[in-house]
Amino acid sequence: MKNIFSILQPTITILFIIIACIVYGLSLVPAILFFNYINCSLSANSIFLNALCVGLGLSIGFFIFGICLVFIVGFIVRVLPIKPKPGIYPLASLDTIKWGLCCAFLRLVYLTFLNFITPTFLNIIYFRMIGTKIGKNVQLNTININDPWLLEIGDNSVIGGGSSINCHTVEGGNLILEKVKIGNKCTIGAQSLIWPGCIIGDRSVLATKSVLKKRSIVGEREIWKGNPAVNVRKKNNAK
Repeated sequence: MKNIFSILQPTITILFIIIACIVYGLSLVPAILFFNYINCSLSANSIFLNALCVGLGLSIGFFIFGICLVFIVGFIVRVLPIKPKPGIYPLASLDTIKWGLCCAFLRLVYLTFLNFITPTFLNIIYFRMIGTKIGKNVQLNTININDPWLLEIGDNSVIGGGSSINCHTVEGGNLILEKVKIGNKCTIGAQSLIWPGCIIGDRSVLATKSVLKKRSIVGEREIWKGNPAVNVRKKNNAK
């Protein structure tokens, strides 16, 4: 595998660029059709009104494009067998190539539109489509989730803005994928960082800008803070 990896990687990169162009192109089709309809319908004699209609058509068209992109990429990632399971994989392996391909598809949405729908019900739908297990009434205020198919979030939990959840590391020439589980009624503070293999118990809190090192186990009703985060106290028993 190592002998052909140096050939496979650039070949797959070129192939993905072509696929990305097709995905973006398909997502743009409804937006272009909508804009053309608006443009052909213009009959106002006022330059300002025409400009206003064109501006509105372009801005609405952008959101049409973005929503189409979310569902197209979500469908692709959901259907194709490109999401590796938790495990340890050599960097020069087929599973690592699949992982890289999956991440590349996700970046098509991440780089262009995900910020615009975060936090809304649309980003919840998107993350569920690509494999994240999300409970009821979850507030997902971040786009910084790597390997989202390995993440589980329980009911009524809040993921703070700018926080990052990472389900992989690269160590000793290997890609290591591990699940992250966040329980019910948890609060993950803004700009905090969670590393692979972490389990956070129900009703627990990770304070703002804290870093939860890999494979940390947070018990129920605990409050962790710092870099690296440590348990600072138990929450009271209030529901």
